[in-house]
Formats: sequence, structure tokens, C-alpha cells
Amino acid sequence: MSSEQRGRVLVLAAKAAGDALVERLTASGYQCASTERETGLAEMVDQLQPEVVLLAVTAKRAAELLETVRKVDKLQRLPVLVDQGRARSAEAFKRLAVDDFVRGADELVPRLESALRAWRLKEREERIRMRMGMLLEITQAATSSLELEEILRIAVEKVGQVTGTDRCSVVLVEGSHARTATVVATQEDPSLVQLDIEVARYPELRRALETRQPVLIEEAQRDPLMAEVRTSLLPQGVKSILVQPLICQDDLLGALFLRVSKGEASIGRDEQEFAEAVAGVLANSIRNARLHTAVKKKREDLELAYVERYRELNDANRRLKELNRLKDEIIAVCSHDLRAPLQVLLGHGRLLLEGPLETQQKQSADAMIRQGRKILTLVESLLEKGKGEAARLSIEPRVLDVAQLCRDAVAELEILAAEKAVALRSECPDSLMLIGDEVKLHEVLQNLISNAIQHASDPGSVVVRTQRLSRPDGDAVRVMVSDNGVGIPPDELHLVFDRYRHGPKGTGLGLAICKEFVELHGGEIWAESPAEGGCTFVFTLPLAQEAARNPRPQPAPGTAPEQPRVLVVEDEPEIAAVLSEVLRSKYRVEVARDGAEGLAKARASRPDLVVMDVFLPKLDGLDAAMALKSSSDTAHIPVILLSAHQGVADKVRALNLGAVDYMAKPFNAVELLNRTERALKLRQGDKEQQDKTGSLQRRTGSDPATGLLDRRGLLLRLEQEVARSRRYHRALTLAVLRPDREMEVMPSNMGDVMRKRVRHPDSIAHLGLGVFAVVLPECNADAARTVINRLMPDVEKVTSIEYRAAMADVSQDSDPVEKLLEKLGAPPPEVH
Repeated sequence: MSSEQRGRVLVLAAKAAGDALVERLTASGYQCASTERETGLAEMVDQLQPEVVLLAVTAKRAAELLETVRKVDKLQRLPVLVDQGRARSAEAFKRLAVDDFVRGADELVPRLESALRAWRLKEREERIRMRMGMLLEITQAATSSLELEEILRIAVEKVGQVTGTDRCSVVLVEGSHARTATVVATQEDPSLVQLDIEVARYPELRRALETRQPVLIEEAQRDPLMAEVRTSLLPQGVKSILVQPLICQDDLLGALFLRVSKGEASIGRDEQEFAEAVAGVLANSIRNARLHTAVKKKREDLELAYVERYRELNDANRRLKELNRLKDEIIAVCSHDLRAPLQVLLGHGRLLLEGPLETQQKQSADAMIRQGRKILTLVESLLEKGKGEAARLSIEPRVLDVAQLCRDAVAELEILAAEKAVALRSECPDSLMLIGDEVKLHEVLQNLISNAIQHASDPGSVVVRTQRLSRPDGDAVRVMVSDNGVGIPPDELHLVFDRYRHGPKGTGLGLAICKEFVELHGGEIWAESPAEGGCTFVFTLPLAQEAARNPRPQPAPGTAPEQPRVLVVEDEPEIAAVLSEVLRSKYRVEVARDGAEGLAKARASRPDLVVMDVFLPKLDGLDAAMALKSSSDTAHIPVILLSAHQGVADKVRALNLGAVDYMAKPFNAVELLNRTERALKLRQGDKEQQDKTGSLQRRTGSDPATGLLDRRGLLLRLEQEVARSRRYHRALTLAVLRPDREMEVMPSNMGDVMRKRVRHPDSIAHLGLGVFAVVLPECNADAARTVINRLMPDVEKVTSIEYRAAMADVSQDSDPVEKLLEKLGAPPPEVH
């Protein structure tokens, strides 16, 4: 066994004793050096690099030498042994702080061997602990938000400390066959950063990149791989080199380069494993940095492309607007230059007919008038088509009698029904006034009646009926068009209004248009298959609100009545000016330019009405409406929302958030004034309703104790929701909450507490004696259970009574609504 393997021993003893010990240890395979003097000790330590110190002197001298040993840096952590073989008494050595004692010649080698083994194990554990700590620091840096250059600088510094190398660098390459590499971090000389090198000039780097395997050069002066560069290595004294490739997910990114030039130092197995672990961390960090750079560049390219595309689209939009303007001018020319002469011709034609004419002349005048009217109809059709989609999805409202409209439509189609041998009749005795577009509602009736005539049996019958509906939120009219044909299968009833899917015998596009027109008026339309056969198309429309029975108090003589105050919230100055101009004819108007300003002014001045756009800066109109309804100070202020979007879903969402009305742009001035007046009447009606007695509140569907629905109001609302859920195949859950004991007095804030835990479309009713019912549209039983479980603790906290809940999905239950309540444990009507 070589002395390098056995160990290196520093012997501190007198010359004779020291020579004897050195001779014996050398024969046993140790590398030794001996001295007794303190002078020159440091030089001897540098040459020998001892692993253990052996003292073979007297106790007194041993204490002096031990103090000297502890002052030398390279000897402080080494094990120290004392040879007691020549001492007269061993007691004197016991006070020395040494690691072991050699009591005889036979113990010398075993004691040294044991001390070396323990010291080497301790050193190895220390090195492992240091490597793990450094690896953790490198990993933390690699996963932080530091830039890649800073991460690599920290890494090479830590690796150099652990491995004891005099050069540690990271070089990066682009691709597996790169000819050049870039030094991005180095321990030896920071000025070498961003230095480009040729891979061919570094054979060890070239082989590591080609093979993707680590390359270890143990003896650079003798390794054949380094033959071509050996002459340049000699002046630098390079001994060992390690090149560890940086690979992540099969991508070759570069290499970690380690070099040792110190005399006895080398790159061992521990250093290789540490370098491999660090390379894995750095490779992942480098790849992530490159991906981030690539994504950033891609995003910049996309943003640039978006800007260019935006410019192109903006130019195209400008050109389209110009073309649209030209189209409008052409339509205006047609409107003026064609209709005006036609009106003159028709007027003179009517004058001719009123005078004395011969038979042939009268026939000619009749023909002229008929053709003139036909041309006028074509001109009107051209103008209507020129208005485009906006014309179809906007209404020109006026007060009309829907019953009379049904009777007129039946009268117009009697000839068509007679040709098909179909008996067509109307059953519309009452006058039912509403605000709507006569042309569009007439088209709905014509489509439905024509479809019914087409699908009626032979001989067939078609009946048009109207019926008034009582609702808590205002009366409505139900129009039914029934035929005795083959009907529609139940599983296809909800598909007949689909624009892109035709039902039996071609039912499709006409019904889709009917659905749009009905929903444009705030109504609903659906199809039913009665048990007696045939098919019935039903649609509902809200009737015009009647004026309050109790007139407003008249102002005192000599004083002008105070006009209601309207707050207009609109960010477009031109539209805000139009709104203000229209509304100032009847109201006092104040303007806000964004949602936040509108909300602040509404809270400060408490206007009688807010007319607000949906899309506003700073605060969206829908959010502002929700904020107004969420505050008790402003919840009573009615809100009308405006939007350029024509979708029904937007209207429904706006109404669900508490708005009393929703208007689409562009709006008609008369329609705006009518809806404003209706909203103010609704508010006045609410005030009057609050002043009425509890019995009147109960009669109209409201519970005076809680402000919730009473039993009557619940039954009306539940009947509507059940019908809607069955028509559109949507979930509907009904829940009943019963207290453990009856409640005679209800807390005044119970309504507010319960409303906070449910959605706006949900309905809550007090059935008396503390029993509540909750209607949850479009909510299955599982989701409803979550809502009720969230609501129950609040109810129990306010009432101090425990509650039990029962709930069920009633969307497909055919029982009457009273029976549905009874199934869930609601008390019968006579209980309260």
C-alpha cells in the first residue's frame, strides 16, 4: 500500500525519537516528517499536507507543542495523538486535550489507522454537508426571479468553493453542432464573460458536446486527447479538467467547465457527482430562460402584427363607413326623389277618380293608382332593407290593442284559410292595450296563423285566442294560435324556434323571426302539444301599465309643479347631448360622464330616475346598477340601461341586476320618453304601495311582515317558473324551510337577511308562522342544497329557532303548484 493511500503523519519529537518513529512508520507505508522546533513548522506542513499529528515528547513539552499546533491553520482540525511509550508516568498526559494515546509500540499503527479513518470520515461528511448546502443555494437562485447571468455567476462561485478548482465556467451553445460557444459566467476572470470561443480549439469541450457525456481529464500533461493543445497547457500548469454537458429534455445547451492547476489537487468522484447535480439545475434554468425569451419575442411579434392588423381593419372600417354613408345618401335620394313624385301622381289619380270619367278612363286611372301604390311599396321595401339588421332588431313603439290586431290578422288571412278548407276564427273579446311595434307584431301573427293553416287537418280549424294574465310585476296578455293538425313531437317542441334547424314540414326561419320580435317586446314564445291533439303556439307580452288610481297631489295655486330629476350617465358627448335634449322637455336633467361619477352623483343628489349606458369607463353600467341596488339609500331609484348590443341575454342580465328597463341604441325619442314616464310611474306606484295597509299588501302578493312574497304571490311566481322550466327543459328547485316551533312575531329584517344569500332571479315567500319557501330557477337539487345550507344559519341566528329544509327539482313534476308545496311540508292555506 502506498504512503499516499496509508496516510501522512507529522511527528513532533526529539531528533532520535523522531527518527525512530519516522523509520518505523515509513516501513509501515506512511509518509512522514519529523521536527521538534516550532520554527519552520508551517513550511513543513505545506510540503507534507499531514492528516494526523503524533507527539512523542514529555508531558510538559507536549503541552507547549500542542498549543503551537492549534495556532497553525492547517493543523487546527487534525487529530492529535500522544505516544506515552517513553514517559515515566501517564498521569501527566491526561490533562492534554488530544484525540488518543499510544501506550506501546504495538498500538502505534492501529491507533494511527483508527484516527485517520475517523478523521477522513468526518471530513467526508463535512464535504457532503457543504456540497448539499451549496447545491441548495444554487437551486434557490435558479428558481428565483434573478436574471440568468446572475444565476450562473452565483453557480460558478459556489462550485469553485466546493470543488477547489481554480477555474469554473459556463459556456453556452446553440444546437448540437455549434462551432462557437459563448462564455456567460466564469470564476477565474469576470472580464471573460460574453467571450466567444471556437469549440475546435478545446478538444475536451468538443468531445463533451459531441458525445453528450462528461469528459474527465485526470492528467492533462499525459492524456492523448490533449496532445494538440499540450504546449499551451504547460505554462499554466493545468493538471485535471472536467467538462459536464448541460442537457435538458434532450436539448444540448452548453457545458460546465472545471479546471484544476494546483499541485496535489484533483477532481475526484465526489466532485464529479456534485458537478453533475449542478449541471442539471443550471440546464433547466437556462432552458426556461430561453423559452421565456422566445415567448417574449413571440409576444412582441404578435403585438406588432396586431397593431398592423388593427391599422388595416381601422382603414377598412373607415372605408366601410364611407360606403355606408354613400348608401344612406342613395337611400335618402330614393326616399325624396321617388316617394315625393309618386305621392303627387297618386294624389292626382285620386282627384281624377273623384271627377266625371268614362268607363275606360276610370279603368285607366284605377290602373295608374294601383301601379303607383305598388311602386311606392317597392320603394318602402328598399328603404327598409337599406336599414339592415338594426331596423329588424329595433321597434317603433306606439299604443295599440293586441286583441284588435289579432282580429285584423284573422280577417286578412280568411281567404287563404278558405282555399285550404280551414275554418279560421278569432276569440278576442276584450280590449288589451300594450306598447309595441304594430308592423312586427302583425308579422308575428301572420307567421303563426299561416303556419297553423298550412299544418291543419282536412277539414281543419285554426283558432286565435287572447287572455289577460295577472302577475305580481304587472299584467300581461297571452296570445294562442291553435290548429288541429298532427302536432309536434314533445322532444322537438324546444327546437322549432332554432334558426338553423327546421322542424316538421319546414317549420324554422319564420318562427325564429317570431321569437326575436316577441323577445324584443319583453315577452316569451313557446309551442305546446295539447292532449287532444294538434299544436298551439303561445306568446306573452307585457301590457301597458295603467295610470295610478290616486292622482298626485296638485301643487298650491300660484306654484309650478316640480319636475322629476333624471340623471343621465353617458360617456359619448353627442349621445349625452341627445338624451339631455329629449328629456329636458319634461324633466330636470343632470349628466355624468362615467360610471364612478354617475354612482357618486346618484348617492349625493338622489334623483328620481337614472338613465345609464352599459359600457362606461371606470365603472361598468351593470356594476353601477348593482351598486345602486345594493345600498338602502339608492335601492329605490329606478334605472334604465342603454346599450348598442341588441341581444336578449344582455337585457335579461340587466333586468336581473335591478334595472327597471333596458333600451337598445339607436333609440326613438318618443320611446325614450314613454319608458321614462313608465319607470317614474312604477316608482310612484312603489311609494304608494309602501303606504298601503298590510291587508292590501297581502292581497297584491306581498307579505307585510317581511316584505317577501306571500302565498298568493308565490303561487303566481311558481306557476310562471314551472311553465318556463317545462318549456325550455331547464332545472327548477323548490325548497320549504320549517321552524321547529311556530313563530307569532317575525323579525323586521328577515327579508333583508334572506335576500343576501340568494340570487336575484330566486324568489322567497313567507307562508306564515315562520315557514318560508324559496324558488330557485335553473338550479338543480345539489346546487340548491348548497344555497339553502348557506341560508339556514342566517335564518336560525335571526330567529333563534332551528329550521329544517325540504327541497326537490319540480321541473318535470306535473302536479299543481299547491300540491308541490304540500309535498315539501308547507302548511295548507287555512293555517294562516
